[in-house]
Order: sequence, then structure tokens, then C-alpha cells
Amino acid sequence: MGYKVIYHSKPTIGMEEEEAVLEVIRSGLLAQGPKVLEFENLVASYIGKKYAIAVSSGLAALHLSLIGLNIDEGDEVILPSYTCDALLQAVLYVRAKPVIVDVNYEDGNIYFDNTLRVISDRTKAIIIPHTFGFPADLNNFLNLNIPIIEDCAVAIGGSYKGRKLGSFGEVSVFSFYATKMIATGEGGMILTDDEKIADKVRDMRDYTKHTTFKTRYNYKMTDIEAALGICQIKKLSQFIEKRKVLFDRYIELLKDRDDIVLPYYNYEESTVPSFYRFIIKLPRHSMDSIIEAMRNRGIICGRGVLQPLHRLLGFNSAIYPNSERLSKEVISLPLYPSLEIAKIDFVVESLLETLGRIGS
Repeated sequence: MGYKVIYHSKPTIGMEEEEAVLEVIRSGLLAQGPKVLEFENLVASYIGKKYAIAVSSGLAALHLSLIGLNIDEGDEVILPSYTCDALLQAVLYVRAKPVIVDVNYEDGNIYFDNTLRVISDRTKAIIIPHTFGFPADLNNFLNLNIPIIEDCAVAIGGSYKGRKLGSFGEVSVFSFYATKMIATGEGGMILTDDEKIADKVRDMRDYTKHTTFKTRYNYKMTDIEAALGICQIKKLSQFIEKRKVLFDRYIELLKDRDDIVLPYYNYEESTVPSFYRFIIKLPRHSMDSIIEAMRNRGIICGRGVLQPLHRLLGFNSAIYPNSERLSKEVISLPLYPSLEIAKIDFVVESLLETLGRIGS
């Protein structure tokens, strides 16, 4: 049985969200207001951090986090190559120097040994994403005595050694873009236990209503977005349970294929991914041909990270072998809470037929 279109990502929005947005619209209080504060408190409580500051996007959260940590021109910030270029943008916004390191091939997360080699007396922060929702191994990083910005843009709801992802970094950042774990259209958030960082970030997100002048930003979240976020975070545990069901179905259907490398999922019991993406590696096949063939069948697949950061900066690719491999081998299959099991079966059937037809 075919389907008209199976999207790669899709927000799971119900009547509760519709009613919550209508309530805000009817109130006439559309901009940042009481709903934003309520959403901040819910996220802070869920993650286990003292302070939460809602902003307009995940990139805004990254930018203000660097400002909150007093990162300035000439400072060095370490970040992985195989990641969203929002991290690079934020570092360049504050005129710091991005120091790019390779990742693990297994899960795409930042590689500690490579990080250790590039630390200098100018290193002021390390940005650690939980790539595709798979928890990064944080232990060694936390012992470096260097501020960690924990990037949980796709990882809210996951855990590491019994604690929620986002509870480890000096600062943690979140995104609530339409395709993320929690969807508010646009939006982001910064969490920290440091009152000074929280105060500085809160001051910098709004350029108006200040008695003294300095460069500030228009990074506020609206109450409309926050109303969506309040509904969504209350459903997060259900979303994750459904994502895991779909994830496990993919594993079951693909586990016997020797030409498909399945996502890393052999975690200890207290470490759990958010199941944001189902990532497979196809080292023997042509990625562009497969993605195009799947699209022709009405199935939209992703490429993981479109371009690793070292390529964007023109760095020597030989230094980043794992990022290079992942950028050439990874395909992301559809996965979101409103996707039916039957569609997972159809995606896999179509993928296997495509692999058989196209070959390597």
C-alpha cells in the first residue's frame, strides 16, 4: 500500500494546542508575557535547573549563552564538526574563534580525545550537542574545568546516567523549532544554575525598557509560542514513548541487513536517547540516488548534517575522517509521534526495494 507523502518530520499538534493558542489570542496579550514565564518554569522544573530564559530560537539561545559566559573576541570555543551550523554562527556572532574537532563514528557525538588535543589557555567554552538525540558521553568533559554549553536542541527528554540531558552544562540550550521534540514554530530556551548568567541573558534578550544603553537584542519569545510549548512539554513523555516504539520497529525490521549500519543504541539502562531521529549508515550505497528514489515514492528522508563545519570553513578534510564518513553515509528516516507503525513498515519496504534496485 502506498501513501501520498510520508514526511521526514512533522509536529504533533492536537486540540489542546489549538485551544491554548486561541486563549492567548483572545486575551490580547500576544507578546512575551505570563505564558512565557509559565513555560520557563515548566522546563526548568523538568530538567532540574534553577533558571530558565525563553528566547526566539535555538540560535538566539546559543548566542546569549556565549555572552552570558563572557566569551569575547579572540576567545576559543571548541565544537564538533558534524553538527548544525547554528553553533558556528553563534561563535562567530561574538567574534570568538571556533575550534573544530572530529566526532565519534558510532553516534556522531564530539570526540573527547580530539578535544583534549586542542585545548589551550584561550579555550573558554566547549559546546556539546547530543547529536540526533543520542546522549554524548559527558564524564570526561565535565572534569576539564572548562564551561560546558550543553546543546539539547534535539535531546530534551533524554537522560545520561540517570539525569536529564540539559542538567549537566554550566549552560544548556534548547530549540523548539517546528521539527523539534517540542514544537512551538520558532523558539528556544537557556537554562543555568548560575544567577549571574541568568540575569545577564535575561537583560540581553530585550533591547527595550532599560535606563542604560548598550548593545542588546530582540530575542523574546511570544506568549503564543509559549502556549504551544506548555501543551507540548506536558505531552513529552508520551511523545518519547511513541518515538521509542517506532525506533524499535525500525531496528526489528532492519537488524539482519549487513549493508545497513543501525544507530547506536546499546546504552546502559540509566542513559536514554530522546529518539529524535532514526539514523542509518549506508556505506556501500550512493546517498543522493537513494534519497531521490525514496522521494519519488513519496517518502522524504534527511541527510543528517548537510555540511560538516570543517568543510564550511575550508579546513583539511583529512583531519575529520569520521565527520566526512558520516556526511557521506548517513540517511535519516521518518520518525515523529504521529507516524503510524504501518508507515514505518512501508518506509522499510521501500528502502529495501530501493537498495536492491540501485545497488552500490
